[in-house]
Amino acid sequence: MSFDLVSYAAGLTPIKPWRFALATLLGLVPVSFILAHMGGEIVAGSSGEALVIMLIIGLLTLVPLIIHAVQRHRRGHQPGASEKPL
Repeated sequence: MSFDLVSYAAGLTPIKPWRFALATLLGLVPVSFILAHMGGEIVAGSSGEALVIMLIIGLLTLVPLIIHAVQRHRRGHQPGASEKPL
């Protein structure tokens, strides 16, 4: 998703500017550092380290999605959650 679209959408919400700035800082700085480091490793010819970094980024992305999917699955299959009484 385009960061510009997120910024414009946040501007339409009642979020305070300092909170938006803090969330942006905390969200962008680590990823920017990791991607810059990975690019440096690729340029230096250390494809093994770049691969490890890509796997870490992939796990950091997939783990929360998997946790969310498992939680949704469990909520949908709780006894009595979707069953109608006879």
